[in-house]
Amino acid sequence: MNLCASSIFKRYFIPLLFLFPAILFAQRPDSLTAKKFAVALISIDGNKKTKERIILRELTLRPGDSLTEDQIRSKCKRAQQNLMNTSLFVHDTVSFVLDSALQTAVIKIKVQERWYLWPGLIFEIQDRNFNSWWETKDLFRINYGVSLTVYNLFGLNQTLTMVFRRGYTEQYGASYRIPFINKKQTLGLTASFNYFRNNEVWYRTEDDNLKFYRDKKNYVRQDQEGKIGITHRHKLYIRQSMEVFLKKSTVLDTVTKLNDNYYARDQTSIDYFSAQYRFTYDYRDYKPYPTKGYMLDAIIIKDGFGLMKNETTNNLALFGSVKTYFKLFHRTYMMTALKGRYMPLYEPMYYFNRALGYNEVVRGYEYYVVDGQSFALLKSNIRFQVIKPRVIRVPIKRLKKFNDISYALYVGPFMDAGYVKDNYFYKNNALSNEWLVGTGIGIDLIAYYDLVFRVEFSVNRWQEPGIFLHLNAPL
Repeated sequence: MNLCASSIFKRYFIPLLFLFPAILFAQRPDSLTAKKFAVALISIDGNKKTKERIILRELTLRPGDSLTEDQIRSKCKRAQQNLMNTSLFVHDTVSFVLDSALQTAVIKIKVQERWYLWPGLIFEIQDRNFNSWWETKDLFRINYGVSLTVYNLFGLNQTLTMVFRRGYTEQYGASYRIPFINKKQTLGLTASFNYFRNNEVWYRTEDDNLKFYRDKKNYVRQDQEGKIGITHRHKLYIRQSMEVFLKKSTVLDTVTKLNDNYYARDQTSIDYFSAQYRFTYDYRDYKPYPTKGYMLDAIIIKDGFGLMKNETTNNLALFGSVKTYFKLFHRTYMMTALKGRYMPLYEPMYYFNRALGYNEVVRGYEYYVVDGQSFALLKSNIRFQVIKPRVIRVPIKRLKKFNDISYALYVGPFMDAGYVKDNYFYKNNALSNEWLVGTGIGIDLIAYYDLVFRVEFSVNRWQEPGIFLHLNAPL
């Protein structure tokens, strides 16, 4: 069964992955004789807080452009998608009116703004996923607290977040994002500071499961992180960022006795600078749950520059991913994602040795972790649109921003394959340095304010069945 599934991936899915971009990039040439219209005016309605320049930044056409009717229609559709992807609006419409006599076009934009002030109560499970927590139902691993997020600050799409969280992972922090600081709206800034502390920490991986140490009277691990960065957005779909971090992590000496390579050389703390460069080309129709388009993402991370006293951290990590989304036929869509990381550990530390089972997973293996330095992951989905995206109106007079409730429902099969390379900590872990294949069927509900609820029925290489729940987990 395992060899058969792997053969199917190598023979059919991997060749198709490289065929999809060719299909996506194929475009029908415009007629050279088509009548063109000059964009005379762009009108915007409904933006009570959002500045017009923030909306105009997302458009694919400008006053004075000379375009055919088909081009205008296509660019208006894309502009509508771009505006939704800002997460500033509940919904929007971008339409146009043509004047054949004057050969002009008027673009009409109508938006309904979201609720931007979100004071929140925090009540969340700390485990890697809901199913891992449900195995123990350990209430100790619950987080609670309060947060405040202000979106679209000053109407300029700036975001301020403050967090006061208690429970399993205490967190005290704040972050501020300014997307544009210059007139051309290409440069932005980010800054944040967070302090974390836990009474429990995992210190080793055995039998592809995490081993924990808990001390209810003392904080087992404490982490601090300060970050400042600059972002550059070229045109509409290309983003680059450069961020510099100052990080400090400390554990009780009990942890280093349980695993002398938790950091390195029996250290109980590490301090280091880290730098990250990221390049993203994102041309998806709807970021929370895309059905068409593609995304390229590349990240370079360097941990440790020898600037701190007794610094032993010295890592270089290269991340990359390619995602494609396209329509197969009526109400049926397919997506593929190829992701990978290459990370040589010049100083082996368990602290940095995470791969699959955390943020990334081969579906069907949610109960396991697969640690290592480098990994490759291929995910594929076919999704049938059971319920088309719809909007229903609820008569809430005083809170009009919550009147429109959107939803859609998809169902379909999936198949994943992954491989993790571990040169240091693979002993007593059967899943490292092995190909993993999982398959199953999923049900996705896309709901209010970009929420994605996913229920997946899957089996892994041992034919272990499982029902797994995920929240806000777009592929």
